Amino acid sequence: MKKLGLALMGLLMISSTGAFAQMSFGVKAGLNLSNMTLKAGGEKMDDIKFKPGFNVGAFADFELSDLLSVEAGMNIETKGYLMKEKYEEYGFKVKTKNTANLVYVTIPVDAKLTFGSFYVLAGPYVGIAAAGKVKSKMETDSHTDKHDDSLDFGSDKKDDLKRLDLGLGLGAGYEINDNLGVRLGYDLGLSNLTPEGDKDNSSKNGSINISATYKF
Repeated sequence: MKKLGLALMGLLMISSTGAFAQMSFGVKAGLNLSNMTLKAGGEKMDDIKFKPGFNVGAFADFELSDLLSVEAGMNIETKGYLMKEKYEEYGFKVKTKNTANLVYVTIPVDAKLTFGSFYVLAGPYVGIAAAGKVKSKMETDSHTDKHDDSLDFGSDKKDDLKRLDLGLGLGAGYEINDNLGVRLGYDLGLSNLTPEGDKDNSSKNGSINISATYKF
């Protein structure tokens, strides 16, 4: 985690020197499909599904050469997970649905390689949780029970999740013309977000993002 943070700081320092030949700005927006890798007591939860959401943000592209550039940005995006179960208990059919809705401000800094209209990019990101809720619903043949609870962020055991997330982003895109493009990416969370967690008790973010981009 320390190496990832140092790499991010280094790229930010480079981007602020003004030593780049050309700089361009853009915005993006699209769909996020997020989930989380959850472990409790050494057991991994296998019924986690992708939860649809959104991403919107702005970026600056600092060109070093025709091949290489550095892209830094700031995004507002949703993360979390969807969990559904069906089972039978004491002769009753039970359906449960739990949804974790998290909103993050993320700051990615990526190295970008461009090959004509196509490009690939990779680099670290910092994510800061701005808000979060968990919605739960249980249905039986005769009763429905719903709960809507806000999440507490912090590093104490009483908190639900840590606020700071560090991770690695990977992506590829296509420039349709000088302004408009499309991008597909994946963000891999590397931080254990469980307060006082360990290898047997952990929660990590992951998300697929599909975006339209517009460069000015």
